[in-house]
Amino acid sequence: MPPKKEIKFKGKILFLHGYTQSSSVFYAKTSALRKKLLKLNYKSVYLNGPTKLTPADLPSTDSLSKFNTVISDDEETNYRSWWIKPHNTNDGIDLSEPVAEIKKYIGEGEIIQDNDLVQEAESDEERRLPIVGIIGFSQGAALAGLLSHKFKDLFGVDSLKFVILYSGFKIDTSEKSGNAKYKDYYPADNGESDQFKILHIYGELDTVVHEDRVLSLYEITKDNSDILKHPGGHFVPNSKLMVDQATNWIVHIMENKQEISKPEDDLDSLMDMMDGLGKA
Repeated sequence: MPPKKEIKFKGKILFLHGYTQSSSVFYAKTSALRKKLLKLNYKSVYLNGPTKLTPADLPSTDSLSKFNTVISDDEETNYRSWWIKPHNTNDGIDLSEPVAEIKKYIGEGEIIQDNDLVQEAESDEERRLPIVGIIGFSQGAALAGLLSHKFKDLFGVDSLKFVILYSGFKIDTSEKSGNAKYKDYYPADNGESDQFKILHIYGELDTVVHEDRVLSLYEITKDNSDILKHPGGHFVPNSKLMVDQATNWIVHIMENKQEISKPEDDLDSLMDMMDGLGKA
């Protein structure tokens, strides 16, 4: 049997799951994207949110399905989140724990383990790989959108080149929200000074994160952002067309090409391929 081919990775991409998901759930739901990124020689690292949700924290079964979460009959579940939602809202949130967990991974290579997903300890060479991208879904996308502008200040990492936000949204940072301390985490110049690019991807039929919430984040990052709609709901689209759109965008960014075709121009092609869309 021939020896397994060693992959020369170009860099690492952090994956941040959605609310009520986990690293193993997000791993399964981004299978096509992850495999394509592997072919492009990128290592995908799936992090777990620090909060393990209790049954009292969980929405109804119907709501869980809307969050694109696997419904489990087991008494012991692994539903997680990046932050607790006081009074079932995103007001008054505390991001110290997710920031600490990301720091722990970057500094020490440690992640919160998931029994359903075994991620081998990184070699010294893999530890030294630059973190070039972040891919988040829903709450994980909101977190990525919030932290990316200050990623270098928070984590000492200046290698970030791209961020892909599936169903991402902006956190309310007004005084009344109790989140004013995070106001300067967002760019004041529409992202013009940021050295990375953002791709916002959302579903036209998304009933969890509506278009206006996605656009609220896009509008304050539009000078370093592109946007892509798909004709589906609240999930990471797994069709070949959508995966190719995202990964082609990454290739353009990493090859420092100046002219990047606007993904929204391809909506007609996406509609033609709607039958091929599968939930990621």
